[in-house]
Amino acid sequence: MYRYIIIESKHDHYLDDEVISLLGEIINYTKVDKDHYQAILYFEHDIDLSFEDVVLNMMSDTLSDLRIFKSHHFASEIERENHLLFIIQLLTKVPFSKYYYLDDKVLVKHFMYHLTEDMKRFFLRKFYQDSLMNETLRCYLDANLNMVNAAKQLYIHRNTLIQRLEKFYHTTGFDVRIFSDALLVYHLLD
Repeated sequence: MYRYIIIESKHDHYLDDEVISLLGEIINYTKVDKDHYQAILYFEHDIDLSFEDVVLNMMSDTLSDLRIFKSHHFASEIERENHLLFIIQLLTKVPFSKYYYLDDKVLVKHFMYHLTEDMKRFFLRKFYQDSLMNETLRCYLDANLNMVNAAKQLYIHRNTLIQRLEKFYHTTGFDVRIFSDALLVYHLLD
């Protein structure tokens, strides 16, 4: 499982090593790529902390304006690198002062009415053109997030539907059983 975090400092401030050392206490990172205003920390484990709280604490401790992007996990380093390059491009289009914490969900919400096919492909990952999963998701969303009704419409057992939704969540990070994630996925499928 491969993951990364991007830490950015406001454009007119230098990203100092104290920020990275603070994160080093939380994350056992394997590699760091750093320039003056941005650092990318690569790691391979799950973290049970709220990064929204972490970045707020870091900003107050270091007296600097920061924002953090936290990735979901990837099966390979190549997938992680492709996602990273795409996210770096997207972050240039998001005003720095609008968010201090970002992830795929925040970016989809930000670009919700201007989603490109490339964005949909990156956020839906391997399910971008998976007709079975897309039909499952659309049916579940059209059934107003009702498992029983969606399973009946799909002619599958309720447990099969649950397994498909779990697989989608595990791969993309979007849990369509939660309304806010379901709304984002609805726009990604549109």
